[in-house]
Amino acid sequence: MNQCYTIGQLAKLAGISIKTLRVYEHKGLLLPERNGENSYRMYGEDAVKTLEKIQLMKCLDFSLDQIADFLQLYENVSRENMLLGQKRLLEKKREQLNTVIAHVERAVQECRIEEQDSNAFLKALGLIVRNQRADELVGRLKLHADEPRGWSRFIFDTAELKKGMRVLDAGAGYGNLWRYNQERLPKQLNVICVDKHNTHMDTFCTYIRERESEGCLADSEFFFVWEDLETMLLNGCYDRIFFDHVASHISDRNALYRKFSSVLSETGVFICTWGGLLFYEKLQPLLHDFFEECTELDELYHKHRTHMEDLEKELYAVFPTVKRHAYVITLNFATAEEFMEYIQQVCRPVRERLEIRRRDFLEFLEQFKNEQGQFTFERDTYLYCCRKEV
Repeated sequence: MNQCYTIGQLAKLAGISIKTLRVYEHKGLLLPERNGENSYRMYGEDAVKTLEKIQLMKCLDFSLDQIADFLQLYENVSRENMLLGQKRLLEKKREQLNTVIAHVERAVQECRIEEQDSNAFLKALGLIVRNQRADELVGRLKLHADEPRGWSRFIFDTAELKKGMRVLDAGAGYGNLWRYNQERLPKQLNVICVDKHNTHMDTFCTYIRERESEGCLADSEFFFVWEDLETMLLNGCYDRIFFDHVASHISDRNALYRKFSSVLSETGVFICTWGGLLFYEKLQPLLHDFFEECTELDELYHKHRTHMEDLEKELYAVFPTVKRHAYVITLNFATAEEFMEYIQQVCRPVRERLEIRRRDFLEFLEQFKNEQGQFTFERDTYLYCCRKEV
């Protein structure tokens, strides 16, 4: 005999609320029958089995829309592929949670270092988040191109460092410029590395002290200063000042550029870097073809282009001579998923929109690969060499 349950009985049996069952009904996941005598909702054994499926998939973090698709296509859907797809989504959520935890840990360090008012604290948090996202991007670049080694060597070669120079690395971070050119250092360099409460530079400082003890730095000396570039006093005279991907974190670039200019030797070079536009330009036709219109990417491209134009104007306002060098790399993606994840990383405004249509977009990318032969895109970065002399 087929057991039937009222909505209250089923809710009690499943350990959930009546409201939840009504949500499932509204979503079309669990449709009750109506009692002919009193129109009460009644649920049979098939409904109980369906509810078990729903609860199991909820435990696996499937959305109600995903569950609806699954129940509709239950006999035809590949359970293995469905679960593997959900596993990837959960792994991505785990990565996001790890990122948030890292943000919180670094924010705790900021609080321990000094008391801050609310505005300063929020500014510090914003810097932490931007730094973390930059780290994530560098991690992806390592997977798909010779980064950051190739970029660090490009900067090093362009700088033309000579024996005995005095150098300021403003915003040193991990110190990749020096890590990836350790065996190429001219003798007797004097390098002052500056960063604000940056755990990255803590790691770099430890690395340098170990290399010094091993005698691996060609008689060069490294000094470390944990201060805010915008408020600290700069002393002496520098032959080279490096400012690698730091400009976007500065509130008053003009004032800082003038400070750098004041301590730059007459023949010295200020080296500033900024991300290019090539990847966005190449990506625009692809996303417009998929979405028909993609205002989020258009706005992001316009924002980056405006920032780059502003940066160049600010440099020309302080330095009589500014020469721009382009560094172009080729990114190779083995699978559609890798390519999609990179797009979501560098184009955050379209991230959710792509995730909603994930399956469609992956199929679209596979078709793109069949036509193009591979997932290959170029990415550019600009390096500006600025001098006080004309």
